Amino acid sequence: MKTPISKTRNAALELNLTSMIDVIFLLLIFFVFTSDFREPEKLLPTQLSAVGAIDAPLEQQERDLGKITVRVAATPSGALTWTVDGTRVDSLAAVERTLSALQEIDPTVPVVLDPERGVAIENVLDVYDAARRVGLSKIQFAANPETLTR
Repeated sequence: MKTPISKTRNAALELNLTSMIDVIFLLLIFFVFTSDFREPEKLLPTQLSAVGAIDAPLEQQERDLGKITVRVAATPSGALTWTVDGTRVDSLAAVERTLSALQEIDPTVPVVLDPERGVAIENVLDVYDAARRVGLSKIQFAANPETLTR
């Protein structure tokens, strides 16, 4: 005996692939943007051994020269003290040597002269002249915002 075939089986099966294609493209875009095409650093050729790289002190690492701050201060006895980026320097000649070394690293680095209150302007201009002699041209004077608003 022949069994009747239902009408639902005769209808063609339709798959809506539009949403599936959207998901595939989103996944493709995600994987393209998150992949890294650079070679891993550990595979690059180097002259350093792994032990030497680990034992290197942090002081020898290069730092970014954002600006050089030269602070000029006077002691109560009237003697001058100079500080270049937080490091105390003994004399004006030492300031000039330090600025010369920094100028060789980056000749376009700005220098900010920050004199304390009570320092004579000629002492500040001596530091300015030292910076110009070594080849630094971007020299600025620090100003106290409180005195500018008066």
